[in-house]
Amino acid sequence: MQDDILINKIPHSLKNSKIYDVVVTDLKGNYAYVNETFKNRFSFITHEFVGKSSAITMHPDEKAKMEALVNKCFEHPFECFPVEIRKPLKDKKGYNWTQWESSVLSDENLQPIGILCVGFDITGPQHNNMKFKESQTKLTKTIEAIPHPLLILCEQSYIIYVNNEFENIFGYSPKEILGEKLEILFHKDKVKDYNKLFSQYIDDSAKKMRVNHFLNFVNKKDENVTVGISLNSFYDNDNLNVIVILEDLTVAKENQDTIVNQNNAFKKIAWKHSHELRKPVANILGLSNLLNIENLQSETNYKTISFLKEAANELDHITRGIVKYANESEYEIKFKKHKRNLY
Repeated sequence: MQDDILINKIPHSLKNSKIYDVVVTDLKGNYAYVNETFKNRFSFITHEFVGKSSAITMHPDEKAKMEALVNKCFEHPFECFPVEIRKPLKDKKGYNWTQWESSVLSDENLQPIGILCVGFDITGPQHNNMKFKESQTKLTKTIEAIPHPLLILCEQSYIIYVNNEFENIFGYSPKEILGEKLEILFHKDKVKDYNKLFSQYIDDSAKKMRVNHFLNFVNKKDENVTVGISLNSFYDNDNLNVIVILEDLTVAKENQDTIVNQNNAFKKIAWKHSHELRKPVANILGLSNLLNIENLQSETNYKTISFLKEAANELDHITRGIVKYANESEYEIKFKKHKRNLY
C-alpha cells in the first residue's frame, strides 16, 4: 500500500521520461520504484529492482555520501539536494558519473515515507575532467623526472614555471624566481649577449634548438654554473611559451679545462724533449767517440772527460727542469659536488 502511495506521488512526466532516471527508495534505502529509463540502463545488474538495496547500483565508496544526502533531505524535507555518484558500467570495468537531485516524499500527514531521486548521465564532462586531471598529473611527473633544471618563459622572457631540479642547482625557490626575468641567471658580463641569443630565438620562429657551447650562468649565491641549453616552444591561448632545459655542465667544463691544461703541459714537455734535451745528448754521444781507449792517460781524454762531465751536468739540469715543470703542471682540482634530485 505504501509503495502505491509513493508511486502516485511521482509526476507522470517523470515516470515516462526518456532522458531522466527516476527512482524512489523507501526509508531503509531499498528501491520502491524505478522508471523504464533507469531499468533499461541498468538491466545488466538485475531485472527486478523493487525491494533490493539501492547500493547495488552504486560505487562502494559512495555509501557515506548517500547517507549524508538522505540525512540532509530529512532535515530539510521541502528542499532538493544535488549529488554526483558513480554507477557501474555494463562491462564492469569502470563507472559512469551521474548527477542526481533528491528530495523527501511525504504522506498526507507530512511524514516522510521515501526519497525521490531524479538523475541523468554526466559521464562525458565528468570523464573529460578526470582525464584532464590525469593528463596534468602525468605531465607534472614527466617534467619532474627530467634530471635537469627546466623553466618555462613567456615571450618577454619572464619565468612562469620551474621544476624541482631548478631549485637544487640554482638555489631559488619557485616563490623567489617566478615572475623574474631569465637574465637574473646570466653572468653579469654576458647579459647583453645572452639576451640577444634569446631574442634571436624568438625572432626565428622559436623552433627546437640546442646551444652547442658552454654558457656561464650564476646561481642564487652568485656562483658560476656552466650550462648547456635546449630550447623549444608551444602556444597557450595564442601566447608563446618557451621551454628552457639547462643541463648543468659545471663539472664537465672543469674536467675539460683539466684535460686542456694537461695537454698543454704535455706539449711543452714534448718540445723540451725534442729541442733542449737533444743538445747535451748529442754532445755526450759525440764526445764519447773521441775517447782514446788505448791511451787513457792522454791529454785528449782529460779534455774529453771534462766536456762529457759538462754535458752530463747540462743534461741533468734540463731533466730536473722537465720533472719540476711536469709536477707544477699537474692540474689537481677538487670538483664541487652539486646536489641532484635523482634518487
